[in-house]
Amino acid sequence: MSKKPEVLFVAGDPSGDLHAAQMAHELTKLVSVRLTGAGGPRMREAGFITDFDSDGWSAIGVWEALPKGLYLLGRERRMLRQVAQRKPALVVVVDFGAFNVRFIRRLRRACPEQRIMYYFPPSSWQRRPRDWSFLRERVDVVATPFRWSAEQLRASGVRAYWVGHPAIDRFSGQDSPAAYRREHGLPQGQPVIGLMPGSRGAERKFIGPQLLGAARLLRRQLPQAHFLWSLWHPEKRRRLDAVAAAEDFITPLTDSRALILASDLVVVASGTATLECAAALRPLIMVYKGSWAALLQARLMDLGTDYFAMPSIIAQRRIVPELLQKDCNSQRIAEEALALHTDEARRGEMLEDLAGVRAELGLPGASRRAAEIAAALISGDIDDLPDELEWPTAPTAGGVSVS
Repeated sequence: MSKKPEVLFVAGDPSGDLHAAQMAHELTKLVSVRLTGAGGPRMREAGFITDFDSDGWSAIGVWEALPKGLYLLGRERRMLRQVAQRKPALVVVVDFGAFNVRFIRRLRRACPEQRIMYYFPPSSWQRRPRDWSFLRERVDVVATPFRWSAEQLRASGVRAYWVGHPAIDRFSGQDSPAAYRREHGLPQGQPVIGLMPGSRGAERKFIGPQLLGAARLLRRQLPQAHFLWSLWHPEKRRRLDAVAAAEDFITPLTDSRALILASDLVVVASGTATLECAAALRPLIMVYKGSWAALLQARLMDLGTDYFAMPSIIAQRRIVPELLQKDCNSQRIAEEALALHTDEARRGEMLEDLAGVRAELGLPGASRRAAEIAAALISGDIDDLPDELEWPTAPTAGGVSVS
């Protein structure tokens, strides 16, 4: 029996962990492979052997990242040695540009023949044109979730494909809250508000207490309201998670998809989850509270956007409330949630805007399309892929052939 080809993924943050798991699930339907690499709980659930546990690798801002620098440098060196020794059929790096851009540069120098794919290139959400030529010699192909990202990459000579965003794979946009409430024993016919304090430890530390306080305040105004509390890590619980679970009007859920779909309104930390709310067509309030150094860095970097919520960034105008830093407090969150809950016209306008954002994410099948590109790289048939692919804009039957 021949040995299965190895595919090594490198995902260093929670959203990358989820995207890698979804893509790998589709990849194993196309080819028989052994999944290894750096990842977190979602990848392990998907069957990965995570030689490197990346839970806790990510940070927001330079000051939060500095203490992790030496540790991550050591992990990088070990991964480079592992790739050189085992020669996987493919290396797939997923998002996490602060680490992965440097990793693939050193990997290309050390192993020139290694096939490398970048899934979710760094800052792919940015519409402002930039020079991506530094990726041209470092990767064989890039799969990106946004159309404008693929156009910019191709303009820089990078072989890139727009595959759409995998949030569309998780949410149809037509899901009714009632079924998910029944599945999890949640009350019917009364307000349900989702609380998502983020997936990183620092986020939960700053944001979690504010969300819990807001839920208590809202209960005074909406005595029938029930709240869902997001538990990101299925393997770990924090003290605040236990405090939330002790409240009889709060139900903790590890399934973020079910939480979003069962909610009438979601209060969510900035990041990928805001885009998932848009894909699910659920009204949302974005919150962020962290170190002032991280926020100052974001301002100074001039990221080309005045917004922090991903739906607003994509829409290029503020379409959801953003409560940042001092405004991310229990009182303000409760006031904003109550105002949005009681204003039907405002919710309707937001849903129209979110539908426009959803349309920018392409059609379902993003994870499958990324997997088909990976399968072509593994088989050596990458040159058989057409130069221009518009997969997310036209429905396909059974995916796209790569051979």
